[in-house]
Amino acid sequence: MTFNKHDPLNMYNSGKTAKVVKHSELKQTEWSVQLQFCKWIKLQYPNLLFRSDIQSAGKLSGQMQNIKVILDPFKSWPDVQVYHKSENYIGLFIELKRINSGTFLKDGSLSSMKHVQEQAAMHNLLRSLGYKVVIAEGFNQAKEVLESYLKN
Repeated sequence: MTFNKHDPLNMYNSGKTAKVVKHSELKQTEWSVQLQFCKWIKLQYPNLLFRSDIQSAGKLSGQMQNIKVILDPFKSWPDVQVYHKSENYIGLFIELKRINSGTFLKDGSLSSMKHVQEQAAMHNLLRSLGYKVVIAEGFNQAKEVLESYLKN
């Protein structure tokens, strides 16, 4: 693998890792949408302060699960947290979903799945604290949410 110092995506490749995963190589999963979106944010808004929640990135040992519960007792954080104050909000949280994830029912309401309802409760709490919280299905919708938020 050659290392081109002029390629902006090289900020994600130390040159020492096995392979840089390209978006086209990923299945359409929530995790791949999150990865694509965060790469896009870094390229488009390099000075924007944000955090990506990676709790669902991999399996944890029993010991690490216990430590995680102590350090972060809330398990339903939105996937991307943007720390940028707007006129009406103190920040933006985006819950990313793959397209046709089943999060929304045909009538537009939220699914009754336990995980979705836990996320909705966290979203309501964050809204009560002054954050804008949005569920976005797919990369394009997440991109539109962020661009709209930053314009206001």
